Amino acid sequence: MHLGVKHSRLARLPGGHTSHVFRVEQQAPPRRSVLRMANHDLAPALCPLASHPRQVIARHHDAAALGLAPALLASDDVAGIMWIAWGGRARQLTPPAMAQLQPLLTHLHQSGLAWPEPAPDPAGLHLLQQQLGQTSLPPAWRETLAEPLLVQGFARGYDGWPLRPVHSDLNPGNCLHDGRRWWLIDWDYAGMRASAWDYASLIVEQGWHPRQISPPAGLAAADLDWFCACFALLSALWHIERGSGQAGPKLALARTLLG
Repeated sequence: MHLGVKHSRLARLPGGHTSHVFRVEQQAPPRRSVLRMANHDLAPALCPLASHPRQVIARHHDAAALGLAPALLASDDVAGIMWIAWGGRARQLTPPAMAQLQPLLTHLHQSGLAWPEPAPDPAGLHLLQQQLGQTSLPPAWRETLAEPLLVQGFARGYDGWPLRPVHSDLNPGNCLHDGRRWWLIDWDYAGMRASAWDYASLIVEQGWHPRQISPPAGLAAADLDWFCACFALLSALWHIERGSGQAGPKLALARTLLG
C-alpha cells in the first residue's frame, strides 16, 4: 500500500506452490506487474522466501541484472515481499524450444556469480546423504535409488565438478514468455551446483526424457541421465512433503534412468 499497490487491484495467479502470487493491474506505470508474498504457513524448507527472504531477493536481483529475470521494482526483505515487473505468462516448453532457453542458461552459468551457500555441492550428493539419514525416506527408495545414486555419483567424481550459479527449479510455472522472449522467475532454490543440474531440472520439471534433447557440449548422455535421476528423486521427495500429488512420474523417471 505504501508503494501504491491497492488490494482491489490484485488478482491471484495460479501456481505459487511456495508463495502467494498476485497480478497487479493499475492505470499508472507499471500498468501490469506481479506481487510475490512469502507463505509463512509452510515449513521453512518449502518456502525459502519466508525463511531466507534476503537471499531469495538478492538472487532475483542478480538474475535481473543479467537480463534473465524481470526487473525487481521493490521488495521487503524482512516480510518476504517482492514486486516484480511483468514477464509474460507461464508457458510449457517443448524440447525444440530449448534452443531459445539455452542461451539464458549459458549466460547464467558463465556469469561468474558466486552465491554463498552453507554447504555447496555441485551434484546434490549432500542432499541425498541428508535424505539417507532421515527415517522418512522409504526403505525401498533408499536401497534401490538413493544409495545406488550416491555410489555412482562419488565413483564418477561429480562432487569435484566445478560450481556454477544455477536456477535449479525450471518448472513450467517459472518459465515466462512475453511474446518476444523467455524470462525466468522464482529464484528461491538458486545456488551453486554443476551446470548440468539446470538441464536436469529443465528435463524433469518439464516432463521430458533426457533422450529428447542433445546433451550440452561436454556433458555425456550417461552423466545427464544421472543428474536427471538424482533430480527426479529429490523432486519426488519434495512433492511428497508438499503433498502436491506429483511425485509419481518423477519417481518413475528416476527408476528408469537408474536402470
